[in-house]
Amino acid sequence: MAIIKQAARQTLGQLIGANNPAVTVPDDSQRQYAWTKKEVDTYWSDIKKFKAARDGGKDSASEYFIGPIVTITDKKVSTRSLLDGQQRLTTSTILIAAIRDALWNMGSTEGASTANNLHRDYIARKAGRREPMEYFLVLSLFDRDFFRDYIQDWNESTGRSPGIERATRPSHTLISDAYSNFTNKISAELSSCVDVEEKLDWLDSLRECLINGLVFVEIQTPTSSDANEVFETINSRGKDLSTVDLVRNFLMEKSKSDIDKQRVNDAWRTILDGFERREEIERFLRHFWVSRHGDVKSHSLYSTIRQNLSLHFNKIPQLYGVGAFSAELESASSRYIDLINCNSGDAAFDASLSEIKNLSADALYPLLLAASEKANYTQLQDLVDAAISYYVRWTVVGRRESTLLEENIFGVAKELFGGAQTDSATHQICEWIPDDETFHADFMEASTPKSSQSRYLLGKIEAHLRNMADVDEVVVSNSPIVHVEHIYPQKPGSEWRLDEHDTWVNRIGNLTLLNGRKNRPISSLPYSQKSSIYDESVLLVTSRTGTSRIWNSEMEWWRVEGIVERQRDLAELALSIWPSGKHWS
Repeated sequence: MAIIKQAARQTLGQLIGANNPAVTVPDDSQRQYAWTKKEVDTYWSDIKKFKAARDGGKDSASEYFIGPIVTITDKKVSTRSLLDGQQRLTTSTILIAAIRDALWNMGSTEGASTANNLHRDYIARKAGRREPMEYFLVLSLFDRDFFRDYIQDWNESTGRSPGIERATRPSHTLISDAYSNFTNKISAELSSCVDVEEKLDWLDSLRECLINGLVFVEIQTPTSSDANEVFETINSRGKDLSTVDLVRNFLMEKSKSDIDKQRVNDAWRTILDGFERREEIERFLRHFWVSRHGDVKSHSLYSTIRQNLSLHFNKIPQLYGVGAFSAELESASSRYIDLINCNSGDAAFDASLSEIKNLSADALYPLLLAASEKANYTQLQDLVDAAISYYVRWTVVGRRESTLLEENIFGVAKELFGGAQTDSATHQICEWIPDDETFHADFMEASTPKSSQSRYLLGKIEAHLRNMADVDEVVVSNSPIVHVEHIYPQKPGSEWRLDEHDTWVNRIGNLTLLNGRKNRPISSLPYSQKSSIYDESVLLVTSRTGTSRIWNSEMEWWRVEGIVERQRDLAELALSIWPSGKHWS
């Protein structure tokens, strides 16, 4: 049971004001800045509504409760370490900085003076000329320097921040995006003001809403373990729950030495620097765990990890500790980054990884992560190709329940981690791949409403046709100059619309590829008015697969039998492109 010293009402100005102890995000806990445009927009919308009600004199709008925060405080409350509330406090500070800069940019003496006072009271100040800068919100080591450079180290003479630090992590980009977002929103609001006086009044009203109207409940705890327990309880039901953050907090809590803590921070630094988006980090952590222990759902991932690792960490003597786990996590993250970025160094393997990426076949990553721990990438070619064939035949074309495929793939990954050989894993997957008769029948009925999957299937067929014709290969998957074309249009004029439009429009036999920007007026025309475009196309899947069969030139009408015939021909090609398990026997 967590110990709570007290829960006190605090305005934003009381939390990060100059006369209060600085709020510090400790290096051994919490996460990086994570609010995207969606969360920032919601925050701004709430503040605007609150400001409007407050300006209107509504009694109910005297305060706006923004939620609890959790801090670790000493007996004298001379220091405060922040365990929960970082996103809201950081975003609020960014908005104060945007107000500060808008005031300075008024070009008036009053605006500059007010900007300087706002900065000194709620962002940062120097007590004396030779004293170090005092920051009222101190972020953790991963964001600290960038946040100071971009938001807090502000020159009162020029009204500018240094701008020396470059955004090197996803959280840095989100900080700069949030600032730009607020700056643009404030500028839009000020554009309707008639003069400088009205602009200054509007900005002062916004400042007052934030500083004195924004209210938190600060839950003060005496130790990090108490704070972590409260933090987990508060986050157990909401969107703010972050498995990555909770796992890092847990590892820090279980660290028995500074060396262990440093090992955790080293691992997290590698992870944060290696991924472009926070969602990728969340996905990696789940796939890492699945690659070793089998399937676990995202919502129960943290509790599963905590329970499993606690059994190891609490053993006496401890044979497997925080340092070992962190090292394994760091090593796996480097390989995972290679996999999702198609950067193995082997051209054939990277081409297969590109297929996985184009298909969004995320279920295959735990398999490759487990296999790559004990084998180099060139040794995994058969495994990855068999897995892709399984995925295409089962999920993309067959439209079968993906849960079963995931259970199978995750189970093989766990066996690989346990010591199974790559060849046996490939053999196991081959047994699950639907046979040629089943795949052919599935392909004949297949529709692909997702453009990305249509592009992938048609792109592979195009590459196969070019290989058969011994002509130069053209890469079309995800190419910006190639688009998926519906021969019978998606939006035909009423006079050209088939009675069973939805049945036929997304059938693979009705789809092809065209080079160049999609011309919507042309794409909705009957075949007779665009046939020359198909006939002259450099893409063989368009010019050599009988698209003309879909149009009855005598009746001047669409021919659904032609879609069936063309799809049958494409199905025959598909048998070789995505072979059955016998191919690897």
